Amino acid sequence: MSAPQPDPTTRRSFLGLAAVGVLGLTLVGCGSDDGGAATTAPATSAVEPEETTTETETQPTTTAADADAVAVAMKDIQFVPKVVTVKVGQTVVWTNAESIQHDVRALEGAKFQSALFGEGGTYEYTPKTAGTVEYDCSVHPGMVGTLEVVA
Repeated sequence: MSAPQPDPTTRRSFLGLAAVGVLGLTLVGCGSDDGGAATTAPATSAVEPEETTTETETQPTTTAADADAVAVAMKDIQFVPKVVTVKVGQTVVWTNAESIQHDVRALEGAKFQSALFGEGGTYEYTPKTAGTVEYDCSVHPGMVGTLEVVA
């Protein structure tokens, strides 16, 4: 005697729930390990800080002190603009305009690294010496930019 076969509706429901569970685990694996939501901007974790860096969760409001800040957007897996010229002491503000996380990491000419931050998150850096600063997003190969810092 053979075992009774499950109802086809029950079997489809089980397979649907299993697929949702696998998808959920896959999405969890793609997130950050900082325990925050993907769209939050965690605190800065600088590596061998040479310069003072700060990070905020939303775009900064413009005041007289930061009216000269230079904005760099992070969109389409690129820094826009890719090359910017700033003065010593002028703040650069990177803003993530995408739903995926990015960071900003100096490769040459300075020492700074942000934590990962999501859409609407920002990272600020103020150069104290003239020169060229090459930087990237450590998550996305080819997402690079340059700061030309002038006196």
